[in-house]
Amino acid sequence: MQIGKDFRRRLQTVLSCPTAPFHEALVHRTILEAVEASPRLRARTDAFGNLEVVYGPGRPRLLFACHTDHPALEATGNGTAVILGGMRPRALRGAPLRLLDGRPAGARAGATVREGKPAAVRLLGGKLAKGTPLVLDLVGPSFGRHVRARAIDDLLAVAACLAMFDRLAAARFKGSVGALFTRAEEVGFAGALGWVRTTRTPKTTTIVNLEMSSARPHTPQGNGPVLRVGDRMTAFSQDVLSELEVTATALARKKKDFRYQRALMDGGACEATVYCHAGFRAGALCLPLRNYHNHAPRGGVTREYVRADDAENLVRWMTAYARAFPGIDGQRARDRRLERLWRQHRGRLARTAREAKR
Repeated sequence: MQIGKDFRRRLQTVLSCPTAPFHEALVHRTILEAVEASPRLRARTDAFGNLEVVYGPGRPRLLFACHTDHPALEATGNGTAVILGGMRPRALRGAPLRLLDGRPAGARAGATVREGKPAAVRLLGGKLAKGTPLVLDLVGPSFGRHVRARAIDDLLAVAACLAMFDRLAAARFKGSVGALFTRAEEVGFAGALGWVRTTRTPKTTTIVNLEMSSARPHTPQGNGPVLRVGDRMTAFSQDVLSELEVTATALARKKKDFRYQRALMDGGACEATVYCHAGFRAGALCLPLRNYHNHAPRGGVTREYVRADDAENLVRWMTAYARAFPGIDGQRARDRRLERLWRQHRGRLARTAREAKR
């Protein structure tokens, strides 16, 4: 399956943006350019720099949420750099670095200075001012059977939201749906925690968190996006999960090349935990990711990648759910299934119970 031209266009632009925790301006600028180009979109920024984009009129009852940062480094001004996010210091040793404007930083990551959080490494090369963000010097995005880039996590989800808006507009969708683009997730949900503490969004709003999660034997690449029932901290809203699965089942009946998986992805935690803890109806979708946080299988650093067909099916799923919401009733579908099972078994269950008493 090929990625749609609309999605690929968004991927090319978004995946080319260097980003780091607390330094997400280039990604946000790209999102705002998309908003300015569409009469159906509007945007607002909260006190912490989190960006909300809304398609259609009124206040949406459905939000897709993803983060706009990726693990990176930040110079301390004394010849070292702290690691912002989950990258292993030893894997970085010798890795060339770039500035956010795309220029070579003139420096490489050196020996580990400090383990733990935040870890730190020595910088080999040019002098960099305190607070200078640094990203890995890796080649740009490429497309084929896989989508590869320096930062698939979570920029592919950003592009997926923009592609979803494109497809809703092409279908002349009359409803309303939103996207929440948060900051500094990689250091511990900073942006999402700020958003839930200050937003006036009603707690009845449904939030679907979008993430990239390390592929595992039970969630291989190529079997489709994953309905993430929980992470290592939280089990997500059963009603939202049921609604998403009803949508996926209907989509699979219409499109034979649509595939999806369902699993507890407990290798880490995601922002859906924050939204559930704050009292929102929250669920999650994710893509199986390889080279998580740029760790190469045999050491060193390399680009992350996902399967192209998994990515395309994620956008299909999001678009279908947005169009069907709020008419989907996942609880009713679950009730009907359980009632069918009861009707199937109740007669034999009662008959064998009577026979056992004889």
